Amino acid sequence: MTPSPAGQPLILRSWERSRMCGLDRGDSLTLPYQADFESSGRFLRAAEPVMDQLAAWLPGCGTSAVLTDAAGQLLLIRCDDDELSRRMEAGQSAPGFVWSEEFSGTNAVGIALEERIATWTTGNDHYLEVLRDLACAAVPIVNPLTQRLEGAVDLTTLLHRASPLMMPMAMQAAKAIEDRLVELGSAAERCLLAAFMSATKRPGRSVVVLSDRAEFSSAAASKLLGADDRALLGQRAEDLGEGAERRPEEVPLSNGEVAVARFEQIRLGGRRIGTLVQLTIPSSSRRSSGTVVAGRFSGPKEYGFLGRSPAARHVNQRIQEVGSSTFPLVIDGEAGAGKFTVAKLIALRTGKPVVFDVSNTPNVNEANLLRELGDVLSVGSRCVIVKGIGDRSEEFNSHLATLAETAENNASRVIATLTSGTAARVAKAAGFGVRLTVPSLRERPEDILDLAPVLISRRGARVRIAPPVLHALMRYEWPGNVRELDSVLSAMLNRSRGSEITLSDLPAHYQRGSRRLRRIEHIERSAIIQAITEAGGNKTQAAELLEIGRATLYRKMKAYKLDPDLLGG
Repeated sequence: MTPSPAGQPLILRSWERSRMCGLDRGDSLTLPYQADFESSGRFLRAAEPVMDQLAAWLPGCGTSAVLTDAAGQLLLIRCDDDELSRRMEAGQSAPGFVWSEEFSGTNAVGIALEERIATWTTGNDHYLEVLRDLACAAVPIVNPLTQRLEGAVDLTTLLHRASPLMMPMAMQAAKAIEDRLVELGSAAERCLLAAFMSATKRPGRSVVVLSDRAEFSSAAASKLLGADDRALLGQRAEDLGEGAERRPEEVPLSNGEVAVARFEQIRLGGRRIGTLVQLTIPSSSRRSSGTVVAGRFSGPKEYGFLGRSPAARHVNQRIQEVGSSTFPLVIDGEAGAGKFTVAKLIALRTGKPVVFDVSNTPNVNEANLLRELGDVLSVGSRCVIVKGIGDRSEEFNSHLATLAETAENNASRVIATLTSGTAARVAKAAGFGVRLTVPSLRERPEDILDLAPVLISRRGARVRIAPPVLHALMRYEWPGNVRELDSVLSAMLNRSRGSEITLSDLPAHYQRGSRRLRRIEHIERSAIIQAITEAGGNKTQAAELLEIGRATLYRKMKAYKLDPDLLGG
């Protein structure tokens, strides 16, 4: 069997990806096929005249010209050489077949699309042995107005006919298609490009233009930002209201640095069409102790709560504050927000905890349960996590609080979790220890950038998440919190067919999203919940605490979609 290619990093990386896709070098070619495929109408309009011109140059060269979309699906083929045509037809080279690396292994088209670089493959460069009689030159096509990968143009011939002119011809064709995409672009796309070019006149500036139509990044910004950073900037730009101005703000980046971002609206005909973001890294920017970066807590990682948001940083700070003590602790929050995760992070500081799940067990003998808890705590130096005390009676929780206080004298600790959802549940835990609240996922959407890769890796998958997907996930309200996010990611992994999760893998319900609350609105919403909880569900008293009228309170409750059951009578 032919050994792996040596000294060619581009080819070696592709071979490794081919192996990871489960391909064997002796496999036959088995490609997906779609008879009714779609592609950007503008892309085909831009490419067809160029492909026709290529066809006019090819007679007598024994070479074919191929156009694919960004997923590697063949859209157009131009070939008048009989021998090569028969070879290509036998090798599933017809419109509708998909030539991505996942299915065809190492080949010029696959590498060009995967790494966005002009690629030349001949003979033994190809991973599958059935392709080793071919030579190919492929060049990615990136729309200058949107910076989106549209597809690739490829020249293919039989190995013994390979010519050094194939690559420059393919590069010239790709450039011609990109130029035509600019010609066919809309006024808004041209306006966005003009704003970007104006902002990058001075070299070395980190500039990003964001919109639904396009995304541009200067070389400095591309080097600085990862995909999750772009999604976070997109979310912050979306929060900038129509006509609003925003002061420069700090943005934590996935590389551990903190950038200062300045947001400026781009307008055309009186309407906002995009946002220009200028980034600087202050010389004083340092990764401070106890902050969250790149999906990891920068302190002892086994004690970290995932996320980079202010809310996540606050939770981590609280973990540090209460983690070394033994006083009773109740961790509350919405279902699926991560209460048990936080409880374990704290408990693991003193060893492996004992877990009692007392939720949703209506027929349990509470006296026997309390006796079991007392037996465990009597050993000393133990940490017990009691899940779901909101489902138990007030009498049970009162006895549990007494047990917890006694256990503290024995160097043991009780950590309870409470799913906040009704005033009655919250009242049941009144007086039980110190409270730590885990924020809902909708209050910390930027934490999805750290949570999603970790949740995917826990399922053994090694895939990227496209920035548009991250942006869509950050716009959704997540009533089921992290648990729901995990379920959606699992569904996307099952639907995904490549090395990247794209919008086509995201269920339509989650693509639509909704208007995300601005930070100040989250603060107001949390203040309302806190006031009503303190008032025991009495709306009149809560309105007095907030210094607003009762009618105003009702209106804000409706605006923030607060569950009336949470608020009592």
